Amino acid sequence: MPDPTAPRAAAAASPVEEAAPRVWVVDDSASEARFITTALGTGFQVETFPDGAAMLERLDSGRAPDVVVLDWEMPGMSGPEVCQFLRSQPGMEVLPVLMLTAHGRPEDLVQGLRAGANDYVAKPFRTEEVRARVNALVRTKRLVDEVRRADREKAEVLAQLDALLISSPVGLSLLDRDLRFVRVNARMAKLDGLPPEAYVGRTLGEMMPGMAPRLEPALRRVLETGEPEEELAFTLKRPGASADAAASEMHLMVGFHPVRTPRGEVLGVGTMVVDVTRHKQAEAELHAAAEFRERFLGIVGHDLRNPLNAIRMAASFLIASEQMPAPLMRTAGRIVSSADRMTRMITELLDFTRSRLGGGIPLTPGAMDLGGVTRQVVEELELVHPTRVVKVTSTGPLTGAWDADRLTQVLSNLLGNALQYSPADSVVEVSLQGGPEQVVARVANPGEPIDPRELALLFHPFQRAHSGAHAPSGLGLGLFISEQIVRSHRGTLTVASDAQGTVFTLTLPRRT
Repeated sequence: MPDPTAPRAAAAASPVEEAAPRVWVVDDSASEARFITTALGTGFQVETFPDGAAMLERLDSGRAPDVVVLDWEMPGMSGPEVCQFLRSQPGMEVLPVLMLTAHGRPEDLVQGLRAGANDYVAKPFRTEEVRARVNALVRTKRLVDEVRRADREKAEVLAQLDALLISSPVGLSLLDRDLRFVRVNARMAKLDGLPPEAYVGRTLGEMMPGMAPRLEPALRRVLETGEPEEELAFTLKRPGASADAAASEMHLMVGFHPVRTPRGEVLGVGTMVVDVTRHKQAEAELHAAAEFRERFLGIVGHDLRNPLNAIRMAASFLIASEQMPAPLMRTAGRIVSSADRMTRMITELLDFTRSRLGGGIPLTPGAMDLGGVTRQVVEELELVHPTRVVKVTSTGPLTGAWDADRLTQVLSNLLGNALQYSPADSVVEVSLQGGPEQVVARVANPGEPIDPRELALLFHPFQRAHSGAHAPSGLGLGLFISEQIVRSHRGTLTVASDAQGTVFTLTLPRRT
Protein backbone atom coordinates (compact mmCIF):
# COMPACT_ATOMS: atom_id res chain seq x y z
CA MET A 1 0.00 0.00 0.00
CA PRO A 2 1.24 3.53 -0.64
CA ASP A 3 2.73 5.40 2.28
CA PRO A 4 0.24 8.12 3.33
CA THR A 5 3.13 10.16 4.72
CA ALA A 6 4.99 10.18 1.38
CA PRO A 7 5.23 13.52 -0.48
CA ARG A 8 2.40 14.22 -2.92
CA ALA A 9 2.89 14.08 -6.69
CA ALA A 10 4.33 16.98 -8.63
CA ALA A 11 0.79 18.13 -9.49
CA ALA A 12 0.39 19.20 -5.86
CA ALA A 13 3.73 20.99 -5.70
CA SER A 14 3.71 24.49 -4.27
CA PRO A 15 3.55 27.34 -6.78
CA VAL A 16 6.68 29.21 -7.77
CA GLU A 17 7.46 31.70 -5.03
CA GLU A 18 8.04 35.35 -5.77
CA ALA A 19 11.59 36.66 -5.43
CA ALA A 20 12.44 38.03 -1.98
CA PRO A 21 11.75 41.78 -1.75
CA ARG A 22 14.79 44.01 -2.26
CA VAL A 23 15.26 46.52 0.58
CA TRP A 24 17.87 49.27 0.65
CA VAL A 25 18.81 50.61 4.09
CA VAL A 26 20.42 54.08 4.10
CA ASP A 27 21.90 54.92 7.49
CA ASP A 28 25.23 56.48 8.48
CA SER A 29 25.29 54.27 11.59
CA ALA A 30 26.63 50.83 10.71
CA SER A 31 25.24 49.36 13.93
CA GLU A 32 21.74 50.65 13.20
CA ALA A 33 21.96 49.34 9.62
CA ARG A 34 22.93 45.88 10.95
CA PHE A 35 20.10 46.05 13.49
CA ILE A 36 17.55 46.80 10.77
CA THR A 37 18.96 44.03 8.57
CA THR A 38 18.61 41.58 11.45
CA ALA A 39 15.12 42.83 12.22
CA LEU A 40 13.97 42.19 8.66
CA GLY A 41 15.22 38.60 8.77
CA THR A 42 15.96 36.20 5.91
CA GLY A 43 12.87 37.00 3.84
CA PHE A 44 14.46 40.10 2.30
CA GLN A 45 17.42 40.94 0.07
CA VAL A 46 19.02 43.81 2.01
CA GLU A 47 21.69 46.26 0.84
CA THR A 48 23.07 48.97 3.13
CA PHE A 49 24.43 52.41 2.23
CA PRO A 50 26.26 54.89 4.52
CA ASP A 51 24.63 57.97 3.00
CA GLY A 52 22.19 59.20 0.39
CA ALA A 53 24.86 59.88 -2.25
CA ALA A 54 26.00 56.24 -2.24
CA MET A 55 22.43 55.04 -2.56
CA LEU A 56 21.68 57.42 -5.46
CA GLU A 57 24.85 56.32 -7.26
CA ARG A 58 23.77 52.69 -6.88
CA LEU A 59 20.33 53.62 -8.17
CA ASP A 60 21.80 55.05 -11.37
CA SER A 61 23.64 51.80 -12.14
CA GLY A 62 20.96 49.20 -11.46
CA ARG A 63 17.35 48.26 -10.81
CA ALA A 64 15.45 50.14 -8.12
CA PRO A 65 14.61 48.31 -4.87
CA ASP A 66 11.14 47.46 -3.61
CA VAL A 67 11.52 49.62 -0.46
CA VAL A 68 14.01 52.23 0.80
CA VAL A 69 14.52 52.51 4.57
CA LEU A 70 15.94 56.01 5.02
CA ASP A 71 17.44 57.56 8.16
CA TRP A 72 16.53 61.19 8.80
CA GLU A 73 19.83 62.43 10.22
CA MET A 74 22.80 61.78 7.88
CA PRO A 75 25.91 63.71 6.83
CA GLY A 76 25.57 65.54 3.54
CA MET A 77 21.99 65.13 2.33
CA SER A 78 19.40 64.57 5.04
CA GLY A 79 16.74 61.90 4.74
CA PRO A 80 14.00 64.35 3.62
CA GLU A 81 16.38 65.85 1.03
CA VAL A 82 17.24 62.41 -0.38
CA CYS A 83 13.55 61.54 -0.46
CA GLN A 84 12.65 64.79 -2.22
CA PHE A 85 15.37 64.19 -4.83
CA LEU A 86 14.12 60.64 -5.40
CA ARG A 87 10.62 61.88 -6.06
CA SER A 88 11.92 64.25 -8.74
CA GLN A 89 13.43 61.38 -10.76
CA PRO A 90 11.39 59.68 -13.53
CA GLY A 91 9.90 56.39 -12.36
CA MET A 92 10.69 57.02 -8.69
CA GLU A 93 7.36 58.64 -7.86
CA VAL A 94 5.95 55.42 -6.41
CA LEU A 95 9.09 53.92 -4.81
CA PRO A 96 8.07 53.25 -1.15
CA VAL A 97 10.20 55.11 1.41
CA LEU A 98 10.16 54.34 5.15
CA MET A 99 11.67 57.18 7.16
CA LEU A 100 13.54 56.44 10.45
CA THR A 101 13.47 59.45 12.73
CA ALA A 102 14.17 60.47 16.29
CA HIS A 103 12.09 63.60 15.72
CA GLY A 104 8.75 63.26 17.39
CA ARG A 105 7.30 66.69 16.71
CA PRO A 106 4.26 66.68 14.42
CA GLU A 107 5.75 69.38 12.18
CA ASP A 108 8.83 67.19 11.59
CA LEU A 109 6.67 64.25 10.60
CA VAL A 110 4.68 66.47 8.23
CA GLN A 111 7.96 67.66 6.69
CA GLY A 112 9.05 64.08 6.05
CA LEU A 113 5.72 63.11 4.49
CA ARG A 114 5.72 66.23 2.32
CA ALA A 115 9.21 65.33 1.13
CA GLY A 116 7.72 62.11 -0.22
CA ALA A 117 8.03 59.51 2.53
CA ASN A 118 5.26 56.90 2.59
CA ASP A 119 5.60 55.98 6.25
CA TYR A 120 7.87 56.52 9.25
CA VAL A 121 9.12 54.71 12.36
CA ALA A 122 10.14 56.67 15.44
CA LYS A 123 13.35 55.77 17.23
CA PRO A 124 13.85 53.76 19.30
CA PHE A 125 11.86 51.27 17.20
CA ARG A 126 10.75 47.70 17.75
CA THR A 127 11.84 44.86 15.47
CA GLU A 128 8.27 43.69 14.76
CA GLU A 129 7.15 47.20 13.85
CA VAL A 130 9.96 47.71 11.33
CA ARG A 131 9.30 44.33 9.71
CA ALA A 132 5.53 44.93 9.59
CA ARG A 133 5.84 48.39 8.05
CA VAL A 134 8.36 47.21 5.44
CA ASN A 135 6.10 44.28 4.54
CA ALA A 136 3.14 46.65 4.18
CA LEU A 137 5.16 48.89 1.85
CA VAL A 138 6.30 45.86 -0.18
CA ARG A 139 2.68 44.80 -0.65
CA THR A 140 1.78 48.32 -1.69
CA LYS A 141 4.71 48.46 -4.12
CA ARG A 142 3.77 45.17 -5.72
CA LEU A 143 0.14 46.22 -6.05
CA VAL A 144 1.27 49.46 -7.66
CA ASP A 145 3.60 47.53 -9.98
CA GLU A 146 0.74 45.22 -10.93
CA VAL A 147 -1.54 48.17 -11.65
CA ARG A 148 1.14 49.89 -13.72
CA ARG A 149 1.83 46.67 -15.62
CA ALA A 150 -1.90 46.27 -16.27
CA ASP A 151 -2.05 49.89 -17.41
CA ARG A 152 0.84 49.31 -19.82
CA GLU A 153 -0.81 46.19 -21.20
CA LYS A 154 -4.09 48.07 -21.51
CA ALA A 155 -2.31 50.92 -23.31
CA GLU A 156 -0.68 48.42 -25.68
CA VAL A 157 -4.02 46.75 -26.41
CA LEU A 158 -5.67 50.13 -26.96
CA ALA A 159 -2.82 51.13 -29.28
CA GLN A 160 -3.30 47.93 -31.25
CA LEU A 161 -7.05 48.52 -31.38
CA ASP A 162 -6.49 52.09 -32.52
CA ALA A 163 -4.15 50.82 -35.24
CA LEU A 164 -6.82 48.34 -36.34
CA LEU A 165 -9.48 51.04 -36.25
CA ILE A 166 -7.37 53.41 -38.33
CA SER A 167 -6.33 50.83 -40.93
CA SER A 168 -9.63 48.93 -41.11
CA PRO A 169 -11.26 48.97 -44.57
CA VAL A 170 -14.72 49.01 -42.93
CA GLY A 171 -16.43 51.56 -40.70
CA LEU A 172 -16.05 50.76 -36.99
CA SER A 173 -17.34 52.53 -33.91
CA LEU A 174 -18.15 51.94 -30.24
CA LEU A 175 -21.24 53.37 -28.55
CA ASP A 176 -21.97 53.34 -24.82
CA ARG A 177 -25.30 52.40 -23.25
CA ASP A 178 -26.62 55.94 -23.89
CA LEU A 179 -25.75 55.46 -27.58
CA ARG A 180 -22.97 58.03 -27.40
CA PHE A 181 -19.95 57.52 -29.60
CA VAL A 182 -16.84 56.50 -27.64
CA ARG A 183 -14.57 55.63 -30.57
CA VAL A 184 -14.97 56.10 -34.32
CA ASN A 185 -12.54 55.30 -37.11
CA ALA A 186 -11.97 57.44 -40.19
CA ARG A 187 -13.85 55.07 -42.50
CA MET A 188 -16.97 55.37 -40.34
CA ALA A 189 -16.69 59.16 -40.08
CA LYS A 190 -16.28 59.40 -43.85
CA LEU A 191 -19.90 58.32 -44.30
CA ASP A 192 -20.94 61.77 -43.08
CA GLY A 193 -17.86 63.62 -44.28
CA LEU A 194 -16.81 64.58 -40.72
CA PRO A 195 -13.56 64.01 -38.77
CA PRO A 196 -13.62 61.13 -36.23
CA GLU A 197 -13.15 63.45 -33.25
CA ALA A 198 -16.43 65.19 -34.11
CA TYR A 199 -18.31 62.03 -33.07
CA VAL A 200 -16.80 61.38 -29.63
CA GLY A 201 -19.26 62.18 -26.83
CA ARG A 202 -22.13 62.88 -29.24
CA THR A 203 -25.23 60.70 -29.52
CA LEU A 204 -26.30 58.73 -32.55
CA GLY A 205 -29.32 60.98 -32.95
CA GLU A 206 -27.12 64.08 -32.99
CA MET A 207 -24.64 62.75 -35.54
CA MET A 208 -26.93 60.70 -37.77
CA PRO A 209 -30.44 62.12 -37.49
CA GLY A 210 -31.50 60.53 -40.76
CA MET A 211 -30.42 57.01 -39.81
CA ALA A 212 -31.05 57.09 -36.05
CA PRO A 213 -34.76 56.14 -36.19
CA ARG A 214 -33.87 53.00 -38.16
CA LEU A 215 -30.71 52.10 -36.21
CA GLU A 216 -31.74 52.77 -32.61
CA PRO A 217 -34.29 49.90 -32.28
CA ALA A 218 -31.65 47.36 -33.34
CA LEU A 219 -29.03 48.92 -31.04
CA ARG A 220 -31.45 48.83 -28.09
CA ARG A 221 -32.16 45.15 -28.76
CA VAL A 222 -28.43 44.38 -28.62
CA LEU A 223 -28.11 46.23 -25.29
CA GLU A 224 -31.16 44.48 -23.82
CA THR A 225 -30.61 40.93 -25.12
CA GLY A 226 -26.83 40.80 -25.50
CA GLU A 227 -27.34 39.17 -28.91
CA PRO A 228 -25.77 40.58 -32.11
CA GLU A 229 -27.77 42.03 -35.00
CA GLU A 230 -26.12 41.31 -38.34
CA GLU A 231 -26.48 41.98 -42.08
CA LEU A 232 -28.84 44.94 -41.83
CA ALA A 233 -29.07 46.70 -45.20
CA PHE A 234 -29.39 50.50 -45.48
CA THR A 235 -29.25 53.04 -48.28
CA LEU A 236 -27.93 56.58 -47.72
CA LYS A 237 -27.26 59.68 -49.76
CA ARG A 238 -23.61 60.63 -50.04
CA PRO A 239 -22.61 63.83 -48.19
CA GLY A 240 -23.06 66.87 -50.42
CA ALA A 241 -24.76 64.93 -53.24
CA SER A 242 -27.97 66.15 -54.85
CA ALA A 243 -31.09 64.49 -53.52
CA ASP A 244 -32.22 63.09 -56.87
CA ALA A 245 -28.88 61.77 -58.16
CA ALA A 246 -29.01 57.97 -58.40
CA ALA A 247 -25.21 57.80 -58.37
CA SER A 248 -25.16 59.54 -54.98
CA GLU A 249 -26.67 56.56 -53.16
CA MET A 250 -24.54 54.50 -50.78
CA HIS A 251 -25.52 50.90 -50.06
CA LEU A 252 -24.42 49.84 -46.58
CA MET A 253 -24.35 46.53 -44.72
CA VAL A 254 -24.44 47.09 -40.95
CA GLY A 255 -23.77 44.78 -38.00
CA PHE A 256 -24.08 45.42 -34.24
CA HIS A 257 -22.27 43.36 -31.58
CA PRO A 258 -22.42 43.62 -27.77
CA VAL A 259 -19.27 44.83 -25.97
CA ARG A 260 -18.95 43.12 -22.59
CA THR A 261 -16.97 43.55 -19.40
CA PRO A 262 -14.92 40.59 -18.09
CA ARG A 263 -17.96 39.77 -15.91
CA GLY A 264 -20.18 39.56 -18.97
CA GLU A 265 -22.09 42.81 -18.50
CA VAL A 266 -22.99 44.64 -21.71
CA LEU A 267 -21.38 48.08 -21.51
CA GLY A 268 -21.97 49.18 -25.10
CA VAL A 269 -22.35 48.22 -28.74
CA GLY A 270 -19.69 47.81 -31.39
CA THR A 271 -20.83 48.70 -34.89
CA MET A 272 -19.42 47.60 -38.22
CA VAL A 273 -20.48 49.31 -41.44
CA VAL A 274 -19.43 47.99 -44.85
CA ASP A 275 -19.95 50.10 -47.96
CA VAL A 276 -21.20 47.61 -50.58
CA THR A 277 -22.06 50.25 -53.18
CA ARG A 278 -19.48 49.05 -55.71
CA HIS A 279 -20.59 45.48 -55.21
CA LYS A 280 -24.21 46.48 -55.80
CA GLN A 281 -23.27 48.45 -58.90
CA ALA A 282 -21.19 45.57 -60.27
CA GLU A 283 -24.05 43.18 -59.50
CA ALA A 284 -26.52 45.42 -61.33
CA GLU A 285 -24.19 45.76 -64.32
CA LEU A 286 -23.64 42.01 -64.43
CA HIS A 287 -27.38 41.38 -64.24
CA ALA A 288 -28.03 43.91 -67.00
CA ALA A 289 -25.36 42.33 -69.21
CA ALA A 290 -26.75 38.84 -68.61
CA GLU A 291 -30.29 40.01 -69.31
CA PHE A 292 -29.18 41.73 -72.52
CA ARG A 293 -27.33 38.60 -73.65
CA GLU A 294 -30.29 36.36 -72.97
CA ARG A 295 -32.76 38.73 -74.64
CA PHE A 296 -30.43 38.97 -77.60
CA LEU A 297 -30.26 35.18 -77.88
CA GLY A 298 -34.03 34.97 -77.66
CA ILE A 299 -34.57 37.59 -80.37
CA VAL A 300 -31.98 36.03 -82.65
CA GLY A 301 -33.43 32.55 -82.09
CA HIS A 302 -36.93 33.76 -82.88
CA ASP A 303 -35.92 35.67 -86.02
CA LEU A 304 -33.85 32.75 -87.35
CA ARG A 305 -36.83 30.43 -87.43
CA ASN A 306 -38.58 32.06 -90.40
CA PRO A 307 -35.71 31.83 -92.95
CA LEU A 308 -34.80 28.38 -91.61
CA ASN A 309 -38.35 27.13 -92.12
CA ALA A 310 -38.25 28.48 -95.68
CA ILE A 311 -34.98 26.62 -96.38
CA ARG A 312 -36.38 23.36 -94.99
CA MET A 313 -39.62 23.66 -96.92
CA ALA A 314 -37.72 24.29 -100.17
CA ALA A 315 -35.44 21.28 -99.58
CA SER A 316 -38.43 19.07 -98.68
CA PHE A 317 -40.21 20.19 -101.85
CA LEU A 318 -37.18 19.17 -103.95
CA ILE A 319 -37.08 15.75 -102.29
CA ALA A 320 -40.81 15.25 -102.82
CA SER A 321 -40.55 16.08 -106.55
CA GLU A 322 -38.51 12.88 -107.22
CA GLN A 323 -37.14 14.49 -110.40
CA MET A 324 -33.64 15.35 -109.18
CA PRO A 325 -30.52 13.26 -109.67
CA ALA A 326 -29.51 11.08 -106.72
CA PRO A 327 -26.52 13.26 -105.68
CA LEU A 328 -28.77 16.33 -105.44
CA MET A 329 -31.38 14.32 -103.54
CA ARG A 330 -28.72 13.41 -100.96
CA THR A 331 -27.72 17.07 -100.75
CA ALA A 332 -31.33 18.10 -100.21
CA GLY A 333 -31.64 15.44 -97.50
CA ARG A 334 -28.59 16.85 -95.71
CA ILE A 335 -30.15 20.33 -95.94
CA VAL A 336 -33.33 19.02 -94.28
CA SER A 337 -31.43 17.23 -91.48
CA SER A 338 -29.23 20.29 -90.89
CA ALA A 339 -32.30 22.53 -90.80
CA ASP A 340 -33.93 20.18 -88.27
CA ARG A 341 -30.79 20.29 -86.14
CA MET A 342 -30.72 24.09 -86.31
CA THR A 343 -34.41 24.20 -85.38
CA ARG A 344 -33.71 22.10 -82.28
CA MET A 345 -30.85 24.41 -81.31
CA ILE A 346 -33.04 27.49 -81.77
CA THR A 347 -35.78 25.86 -79.68
CA GLU A 348 -33.24 25.21 -76.94
CA LEU A 349 -32.08 28.83 -77.07
CA LEU A 350 -35.67 30.07 -76.76
CA ASP A 351 -36.36 27.71 -73.86
CA PHE A 352 -33.14 28.81 -72.21
CA THR A 353 -34.01 32.50 -72.42
CA ARG A 354 -37.53 31.86 -71.12
CA SER A 355 -36.14 29.98 -68.11
CA ARG A 356 -33.50 32.63 -67.31
CA LEU A 357 -35.67 35.73 -67.77
CA GLY A 358 -37.99 34.80 -64.93
CA GLY A 359 -41.05 33.62 -66.80
CA GLY A 360 -40.09 29.95 -66.75
CA ILE A 361 -40.77 27.43 -69.48
CA PRO A 362 -44.49 27.59 -70.37
CA LEU A 363 -46.55 24.41 -69.92
CA THR A 364 -49.86 23.22 -71.33
CA PRO A 365 -50.74 20.37 -68.96
CA GLY A 366 -53.40 17.83 -69.77
CA ALA A 367 -54.31 14.22 -69.09
CA MET A 368 -51.70 11.90 -70.61
CA ASP A 369 -50.03 8.50 -70.26
CA LEU A 370 -46.27 8.61 -69.68
CA GLY A 371 -45.97 5.04 -70.95
CA GLY A 372 -47.46 5.97 -74.34
CA VAL A 373 -45.19 9.02 -74.69
CA THR A 374 -42.15 6.92 -73.78
CA ARG A 375 -42.94 4.25 -76.38
CA GLN A 376 -43.44 6.93 -79.04
CA VAL A 377 -40.04 8.47 -78.26
CA VAL A 378 -38.38 5.04 -78.31
CA GLU A 379 -39.90 4.23 -81.72
CA GLU A 380 -38.65 7.52 -83.17
CA LEU A 381 -35.14 6.95 -81.85
CA GLU A 382 -35.04 3.37 -83.12
CA LEU A 383 -35.61 4.75 -86.63
CA VAL A 384 -32.55 6.98 -86.19
CA HIS A 385 -30.53 4.20 -84.48
CA PRO A 386 -31.77 1.00 -86.19
CA THR A 387 -28.98 -1.16 -84.70
CA ARG A 388 -29.63 -0.14 -81.08
CA VAL A 389 -31.94 -1.78 -78.55
CA VAL A 390 -34.01 0.17 -76.01
CA LYS A 391 -35.79 -1.99 -73.43
CA VAL A 392 -38.90 -0.51 -71.74
CA THR A 393 -40.51 -1.97 -68.60
CA SER A 394 -43.40 -0.52 -66.61
CA THR A 395 -45.47 -1.18 -63.49
CA GLY A 396 -48.49 0.59 -62.04
CA PRO A 397 -50.62 3.38 -63.50
CA LEU A 398 -48.62 5.91 -65.53
CA THR A 399 -51.23 8.61 -66.10
CA GLY A 400 -51.10 12.19 -64.86
CA ALA A 401 -51.75 15.84 -65.69
CA TRP A 402 -48.61 16.88 -67.60
CA ASP A 403 -47.51 18.66 -70.78
CA ALA A 404 -47.07 15.82 -73.29
CA ASP A 405 -44.91 17.81 -75.73
CA ARG A 406 -42.54 19.00 -73.01
CA LEU A 407 -42.13 15.52 -71.49
CA THR A 408 -41.51 14.17 -74.99
CA GLN A 409 -38.71 16.74 -75.21
CA VAL A 410 -37.27 15.56 -71.86
CA LEU A 411 -37.42 11.85 -72.70
CA SER A 412 -35.97 12.44 -76.18
CA ASN A 413 -33.03 14.25 -74.61
CA LEU A 414 -32.41 11.61 -71.93
CA LEU A 415 -32.72 8.66 -74.32
CA GLY A 416 -30.71 10.41 -77.04
CA ASN A 417 -27.87 11.01 -74.57
CA ALA A 418 -28.08 7.41 -73.32
CA LEU A 419 -27.70 6.10 -76.88
CA GLN A 420 -24.91 8.54 -77.71
CA TYR A 421 -22.79 7.88 -74.62
CA SER A 422 -23.11 4.08 -74.40
CA PRO A 423 -21.37 1.27 -76.33
CA ALA A 424 -22.96 0.45 -79.71
CA ASP A 425 -23.71 -3.16 -78.70
CA SER A 426 -25.23 -2.30 -75.31
CA VAL A 427 -28.88 -2.09 -74.26
CA VAL A 428 -30.44 1.12 -72.93
CA GLU A 429 -33.11 0.43 -70.31
CA VAL A 430 -36.16 2.54 -69.45
CA SER A 431 -38.17 1.61 -66.37
CA LEU A 432 -41.49 3.28 -65.50
CA GLN A 433 -43.07 2.89 -62.08
CA GLY A 434 -46.43 4.34 -61.08
CA GLY A 435 -47.04 5.05 -57.40
CA PRO A 436 -50.00 6.48 -55.48
CA GLU A 437 -48.91 10.12 -55.80
CA GLN A 438 -46.16 10.15 -58.41
CA VAL A 439 -44.61 8.41 -61.40
CA VAL A 440 -40.90 7.62 -61.63
CA ALA A 441 -39.01 7.06 -64.90
CA ARG A 442 -35.41 5.83 -64.98
CA VAL A 443 -33.17 5.87 -68.05
CA ALA A 444 -30.08 3.69 -67.58
CA ASN A 445 -27.18 3.01 -69.92
CA PRO A 446 -23.84 1.23 -69.47
CA GLY A 447 -20.60 2.95 -70.36
CA GLU A 448 -17.82 5.02 -68.88
CA PRO A 449 -18.80 6.90 -65.70
CA ILE A 450 -19.18 10.66 -65.90
CA ASP A 451 -16.35 12.55 -64.24
CA PRO A 452 -17.54 13.76 -60.78
CA ARG A 453 -16.51 17.33 -61.65
CA GLU A 454 -18.69 17.23 -64.78
CA LEU A 455 -21.47 15.45 -62.90
CA ALA A 456 -21.83 18.37 -60.47
CA LEU A 457 -22.36 20.78 -63.40
CA LEU A 458 -24.38 18.53 -65.68
CA PHE A 459 -27.65 20.46 -65.28
CA HIS A 460 -25.95 23.84 -65.74
CA PRO A 461 -26.38 25.65 -69.08
CA PHE A 462 -23.76 25.16 -71.80
CA GLN A 463 -22.32 22.05 -70.08
CA ARG A 464 -21.65 18.85 -72.02
CA ALA A 465 -20.20 15.52 -70.89
CA HIS A 466 -16.93 14.52 -72.57
CA SER A 467 -16.97 10.81 -71.77
CA GLY A 468 -18.09 8.14 -74.20
CA ALA A 469 -17.15 7.18 -77.72
CA HIS A 470 -18.72 10.22 -79.41
CA ALA A 471 -17.61 13.83 -79.26
CA PRO A 472 -20.19 16.13 -77.66
CA SER A 473 -22.49 18.02 -79.98
CA GLY A 474 -25.10 20.74 -79.60
CA LEU A 475 -25.10 23.74 -77.30
CA GLY A 476 -25.05 21.90 -74.00
CA LEU A 477 -28.53 23.15 -73.09
CA GLY A 478 -30.50 19.91 -73.33
CA LEU A 479 -30.17 18.73 -69.73
CA PHE A 480 -30.53 22.24 -68.34
CA ILE A 481 -33.80 22.71 -70.24
CA SER A 482 -34.97 19.21 -69.32
CA GLU A 483 -34.49 19.97 -65.63
CA GLN A 484 -36.32 23.29 -66.01
CA ILE A 485 -39.25 21.50 -67.66
CA VAL A 486 -39.36 18.95 -64.84
CA ARG A 487 -39.19 21.72 -62.23
CA SER A 488 -42.11 23.46 -63.94
CA HIS A 489 -44.02 20.20 -63.36
CA ARG A 490 -42.95 20.40 -59.66
CA GLY A 491 -40.88 17.26 -60.18
CA THR A 492 -37.19 16.37 -59.92
CA LEU A 493 -34.51 15.16 -62.32
CA THR A 494 -31.36 13.60 -60.84
CA VAL A 495 -28.37 11.66 -62.12
CA ALA A 496 -25.99 9.04 -60.73
CA SER A 497 -22.96 7.61 -62.51
CA ASP A 498 -20.44 4.92 -61.57
CA ALA A 499 -18.59 1.99 -63.12
CA GLN A 500 -21.90 0.17 -63.72
CA GLY A 501 -23.25 2.99 -65.87
CA THR A 502 -25.30 6.18 -65.72
CA VAL A 503 -28.90 6.50 -64.49
CA PHE A 504 -31.17 9.54 -64.86
CA THR A 505 -34.22 9.49 -62.56
CA LEU A 506 -37.30 11.55 -63.45
CA THR A 507 -39.93 11.94 -60.71
CA LEU A 508 -43.28 13.58 -61.51
CA PRO A 509 -46.22 14.28 -59.20
CA ARG A 510 -49.46 13.18 -60.85
CA ARG A 511 -50.85 16.71 -60.75
CA THR A 512 -48.76 19.74 -61.72
